[in-house]
Amino acid sequence: MPKVSEGEVAFVRRAIELACTAVGDGHHPFAAVLVSSQGQVLFEGTNLVAKSGDPIDHAEVNTLRSAYRMHGLGSIIGAALYVSGEPCTMCAGMIVRFGISRVVFAAPESVLISLWKPTAGFKSYPSAKVFQAAGSAIEVIGGVLIEESKKPFELYHSQLTAREPTRTS
Repeated sequence: MPKVSEGEVAFVRRAIELACTAVGDGHHPFAAVLVSSQGQVLFEGTNLVAKSGDPIDHAEVNTLRSAYRMHGLGSIIGAALYVSGEPCTMCAGMIVRFGISRVVFAAPESVLISLWKPTAGFKSYPSAKVFQAAGSAIEVIGGVLIEESKKPFELYHSQLTAREPTRTS
C-alpha cells in the first residue's frame, strides 16, 4: 500500500467522526473531507440522502459541490479527498471530473457492503474501474483505519434497531 502520512490518517479519522455525527443527525453513515494541494481544508460534507430524499446527495458529491461554490475549480484541481468509505461509481466519476489527485478512504466496498447491509436488489459497482480510467492522474489508497470505520455503521444500525417497534404478545 502506498504511504499515507499521519496528517492523511487524521483527515480519514475526521471523515469517520463526521460520519458518526451524521448518523446522530439522522443521516447515512458516510462523510468526506476535501483538502487543497496546499493543505487547506476546503470543505467537509456528509451523506444527506435519508433526509433530502435526493439519491445523489452523497458525501463526496456534497463536499465537491460545496467546495466548488465556495472556492472555485482552481482550488479543487489537484486536491485530496479523504472519505469514510470507498466512493461509489457515481462519486468516483465526479472525483475524476473535478481533477482530484488523491483519494484516501477507510472501508473498502467489500467491508462497506457487510456493514451497510444494503436492501434486496442492491448491485455492486466498485469504483476501481472508474479510477483506473483516469490513469495516473489520480492515486487511490483504501483500507485506512478499517476498524475505526465500522463505528458509524454500528451507530446507524443501533439507531435503526432502537426505532423499530417492539412486538408484544
